[in-house]
Amino acid sequence: MRLFLSCLALVGLSLAAPTIAPPPGAVRSELVIGGERAYQGNFPFYAKVPNCGGSLITPRHILTAAHCVDQGDVGGGVAMGLTDREDYENEPGVQNKSRNDISIIEVDHPFEMTPYVQMIDIKVDDSELQKKYWSIAIGFGVTKFNIYNNGSYSGVWPRYLQFAYIPLIPYDKCFEVWSHRLWDKEICIGGHRLGVGDGDSGGPLAILDDGKFYQIGVASYIATGQYFNQNVYPAVYMRTASYCDWMTENTNGEFHCS
Repeated sequence: MRLFLSCLALVGLSLAAPTIAPPPGAVRSELVIGGERAYQGNFPFYAKVPNCGGSLITPRHILTAAHCVDQGDVGGGVAMGLTDREDYENEPGVQNKSRNDISIIEVDHPFEMTPYVQMIDIKVDDSELQKKYWSIAIGFGVTKFNIYNNGSYSGVWPRYLQFAYIPLIPYDKCFEVWSHRLWDKEICIGGHRLGVGDGDSGGPLAILDDGKFYQIGVASYIATGQYFNQNVYPAVYMRTASYCDWMTENTNGEFHCS
């Protein structure tokens, strides 16, 4: 399978699927670092990109972050329906365009839709979704850290896909931290010991609304070393609604925001 990528560049096991619980009334998990295990069918739109995540927006197109594929090669491959890292199978790929920290991977052969492989919708106007308190971050990023006596640390990567409910951070509050970088095509999330970490880049930020998932963001960047303080130093996502026209253009009209 050959892959082609369209990018926007800033700087910058088969198990039955249990029902996803509603957002917690109080903090109950740490990060997608330390989040809860996801099972096949929980998030069938999630795509595994080498060292990153993504989401399926058409049978042939995966949305991810541009910095995940900025070397122009997806040699590690893309996989759908994956919740166990050990089940991963590779498919090579190449990049063809770039702009802002958002990217589209196109595969020659479309993915077959199954209960474990599905597309996610994106709204043209996500303003009502943005009013919700809880968002859902998904990824294979680090779940905890080994901290050494000299102050250094190393991440521990999970075998299984993780997810966590994380509060959306108001733009003005996020701007206080990221005023040198934040713009209106980005959104922020975070909480005390709630957020995302290394390896979660490119992954979707989802909102569950009336029983349906909608993607509102693509994981872009976090403050170095502030994994457990993302209530103060929020994680930043590209706002997908801002790129609806670009996504339609770069999927040859196959994708349209709803």
